[in-house]
Amino acid sequence: MNAIRAWTICLVIVVAVAVTVDGFVDWDLTFWNGDIQLNIDLMAENAYNPYREFNSLINSIFFKLSGLEFLSRLVIEAFGVENGYFAECYLRDLVAGTAVYWIAAGLWDLVIYRILGERLFTSKGRSLPSKEVIIDQMCLAQAAIFMYAGLPVLSEYIIEKGYTKCYFYLDQVGGWKMYFLYLFLYIAFVEVGIYWVHRTLHTNKFCYKYIHGLHHKYNTAATLTPWASIAFNPIDGLMQASPYLIGLFFLPVHYFTHIGLLFFSGIWATNIHDTVVRLCTVS
Repeated sequence: MNAIRAWTICLVIVVAVAVTVDGFVDWDLTFWNGDIQLNIDLMAENAYNPYREFNSLINSIFFKLSGLEFLSRLVIEAFGVENGYFAECYLRDLVAGTAVYWIAAGLWDLVIYRILGERLFTSKGRSLPSKEVIIDQMCLAQAAIFMYAGLPVLSEYIIEKGYTKCYFYLDQVGGWKMYFLYLFLYIAFVEVGIYWVHRTLHTNKFCYKYIHGLHHKYNTAATLTPWASIAFNPIDGLMQASPYLIGLFFLPVHYFTHIGLLFFSGIWATNIHDTVVRLCTVS
């Protein structure tokens, strides 16, 4: 049920973004409307990079809509075109990651504490989390986001440079059948990988004491909130997200699916830290 709710939130956000930028952007792009087979052939010759074209589009939309075009110009002047491009990606991911955290956690806070607080907590004798606890989680999460934002940039780099099995067109893997087969294998690898990373963070005394234990100071129903979703030591968060990156080296996964799964994990993490088991009782 948590996963369904998280996917629903993701879908609403994606639709909202699409409606916002529709009519604002020239969608006549090679990666979308061009000759797919020609694009694939050019990619094989390193003469065309749809990943770079797509990300450049997203960067241009982001900096224009946010009014931060001066930052784009600044990093290009400071780091050059190539390094400046990845600096743009970092700034974009930093702002986007911050927005996803605050919007997702804020909306969930509004629903479970403000709107349904009486029904879910007070009437059952459960106390609501204190303001001090929530502020502590906000500060830790926001500080960690500065490092978290670097992981998608690393992902973009290795994908664009051709170091991974990531693909852009279904024709590159033989259509939908292979897409779903590889997707199943990728998700299985990621889930197993995250399990073992998380388990190691608990069983290894050094890792728990100096890395993972910080997150588990929020260990009661009164201290575990949606705001704690990414309130980790940033090394902890990066370790648990690393299977998404590692899997790219040997498992073909569609580029947009990879991005979608990263986005979904951020929403899902917010959803599973609410301590709300269910909203109704089945008779």
